[in-house]
Amino acid sequence: MNDATNQHITPARRTAILIACGLAQFIVAADYWSVAVALPPMAEDLGVRAVDLQWVVSGYILSFSVMLGIAGPLGDRLGRKRMLLIGIAAFGIVSVFTGMADSPGMVIATRIALGFGGGLLLPLGAAILANITPSAGIPRAMAMLTAINATGVAIGPALGGLLTDTLNWRWIFYLNIPFSILAFVMVATMVRESRDPDSSGRIDVIGILLIMTSLGLISIGIDRIPHWPTGEWAAAIAVGLVCLGVFVLRELRIPKPIIDLRLLANRTFAGYTLAGMFSNSCWCLLVIITTMLLQKVDRYDALDAGLFFLYLSVSVVVSSTLATYLTGRFGPRPLTIVALFFQLTAMVLFFVDDRLTPLAIGLLIAGVGCSWGWAMPQAGAIGTLPREKVGLASGSILTVMVMVANLMFVVSATMMDAMSGPSGDDYEPGIHASYLLGICLAAAGLAAAWMVIPRSPASTAEAT
Repeated sequence: MNDATNQHITPARRTAILIACGLAQFIVAADYWSVAVALPPMAEDLGVRAVDLQWVVSGYILSFSVMLGIAGPLGDRLGRKRMLLIGIAAFGIVSVFTGMADSPGMVIATRIALGFGGGLLLPLGAAILANITPSAGIPRAMAMLTAINATGVAIGPALGGLLTDTLNWRWIFYLNIPFSILAFVMVATMVRESRDPDSSGRIDVIGILLIMTSLGLISIGIDRIPHWPTGEWAAAIAVGLVCLGVFVLRELRIPKPIIDLRLLANRTFAGYTLAGMFSNSCWCLLVIITTMLLQKVDRYDALDAGLFFLYLSVSVVVSSTLATYLTGRFGPRPLTIVALFFQLTAMVLFFVDDRLTPLAIGLLIAGVGCSWGWAMPQAGAIGTLPREKVGLASGSILTVMVMVANLMFVVSATMMDAMSGPSGDDYEPGIHASYLLGICLAAAGLAAAWMVIPRSPASTAEAT
């Protein structure tokens, strides 16, 4: 379907496509949050420490972030609907093997494989929706997509805790199967194929290998700081940085990159990318910090911890719904700034006092920031580019947002590990240090949103 035809889609059909694409994103959100809450019980069942299983999350995010950068170009060239269906099918099938895994290594390996499937769902769903939506309506459409995604965030923690306590953590993955089937059927029947007619050429396989190697080595190097000699972990990080540098140089020179870094020459796109990167990093930190605090310090079981996450989850859902109305009136820039201000306020509150009452208040505040800080940067960045480039834009900003957030997740887990004391089970010092890291990230994002994103459409046009 070409762009001219897309403009004649009825509102009812556009809503149906929104629900179909939203369900695909809902699966990813519910799975991620369910696993985050179930991580400590999963570690006990497999006979390791919770921090030793951090690669169940960070390995998944690593492959997930790599696939985010590939998903846009793949969809633009091979068909967005086709690639979205492949991602949904892969997510459902690999979930079966993850649930059947009987060792830490097998769980981590299958979770990494699961990330490749999940990484197709977010950018392609956003690209399909943006492609059929008039330019002025893209921010509101992205906010509505986030609201559906946020429902998965709301359900995920409580569902993960309930399944872990009443059945077994493996049922978190088995539950992905019926949702994947439903999403597959909805996308197959409601979405029409679209692609970028100007997209051609081979996929940058060398670039894919470079970014995977660089992110993997940097993450492993950071993770091994408490356990390897300085020379070994430093060498891993150094080689990873070299690979990253080669990747950047390559992507700037080839005509069809997997992540078009030249988009950052657009001041608006660059500003929203920076703001989204720091905001999503704060959100990822909240996942591991709150999980470890509730289950390893306050000794909540998985179900109670999941229910406590509802302070954050409900706030995310409510604010996502409000965003669908506020974006039309104020635009994405003010909401992005407010989002990072709320995240900064919450992180300061956590740092000062992490008892349960301040934690609950902080999670309510942070939920607004996490919701708007996820949706508004994407809406603002995608809206700066021509409609046929929405796949590339969506994949590029999401890759940066998730890739950096994963590194911050690894940094936080490493701090908890390194500061856990002789017993290896004292997580409070690392949790406190992670809150300080969150303050720095939120402050940096707030500064970027305020100073880099243009204040008016006129300045945006000049920036492009």
